Amino acid sequence: MQDKKYMTRDFGNIYRMFYQEKQSSRQQIADKLGISLPTVTHNLNLLNESGLICKSGAFRSTGGRKANMYQLVPDAKYALGIDITQNHLSIVLINLNLDIIDSKRMRCAFEDTGSYYQNMAAEVNALLNGHSLDIRKLLGIGISLPAIVEEDQATITYLTVIQISGSIYDHIKAYLPYPFLLFNDANSAGLAESWFSKSDKPTVYLLLSNSVGGSLTVDGKIFTGVNWRASEFGHMCIVPHGKRCYCGCYGCLDAYCSAKNLSDFTNGNLEAFFEKLSSGNPGYRRVFSEYTDYLALAVNNLRMCYDCDVILGGTVGSHMAGYLKQFRRKAIALNPFEKSGDYIKSCHYRTEASAVGAAAHYIHEFIEEL
Repeated sequence: MQDKKYMTRDFGNIYRMFYQEKQSSRQQIADKLGISLPTVTHNLNLLNESGLICKSGAFRSTGGRKANMYQLVPDAKYALGIDITQNHLSIVLINLNLDIIDSKRMRCAFEDTGSYYQNMAAEVNALLNGHSLDIRKLLGIGISLPAIVEEDQATITYLTVIQISGSIYDHIKAYLPYPFLLFNDANSAGLAESWFSKSDKPTVYLLLSNSVGGSLTVDGKIFTGVNWRASEFGHMCIVPHGKRCYCGCYGCLDAYCSAKNLSDFTNGNLEAFFEKLSSGNPGYRRVFSEYTDYLALAVNNLRMCYDCDVILGGTVGSHMAGYLKQFRRKAIALNPFEKSGDYIKSCHYRTEASAVGAAAHYIHEFIEEL
């Protein structure tokens, strides 16, 4: 928490300008924010003392005194993200720019046991100690899960992918001595993509991993819905009376577009599937064509509902960049309004998007509350 002397409107506004612009001069700040030069100078001194900005040189002189330039210090604060899946545990350390400073992904079957959480805490401490991190710079830890998380971000209301007790927050708290919150994995990944793009436009994120989920980001925030169940795209019906989904219903998108529909052909190895696909294997091309037929239907439905960009993420989305052109053609064939599929994009974060997004919550909170 910042000292109260820093908690002024001008202090926060100037810092948020640095966060957007990365660097600026005293005069540029005064002009853009409409505040006096003495006020700018006072707050620049406070920001500099706090370690949030630093001098970065000077403008080239045009005959007068050179103006000092200041820039954001991205390593002034850190946040840590953890992504828990059925068979893996991922940990990432990010700075204020959402740059991944370090990450670790390990195969680790989830168990709702003390030994699992103890091991998780040990890995977190090892990563932090490996960077000799001043723990006062750690804003918090976001933990993403394939589950619906309540507004308090400590209570889980629905899950089927992994088996977690209702008291998981208290179980983790017994081993993790840092502030932390729980997040839905798809919401976290969508937040990471939205923040990276720095776009203020609404964006749909479609998570295509061993389960299918999603998020809708508006003004840099996740739209949660009334019951915090918004954007459960994996459970929208695309084939009435179709395949049975793990949720117990029939015809859900998850039953047709989870990564397992591809990786099951290569003994669970999705990388191997795309290697076979890129080699031109006709059998794998047929499987992928059927998969993208269903995916195009879902993406077009999302475009009709939200009229915004749709980002393909998750383990399948991370492989889609080379297939976007042909996939866009499929989606556009279903669209009565437009002839361009440029609104369909592949994800920026090829791995660990959910962990980055869970950590990004603390970065966003820090910047907004200054």
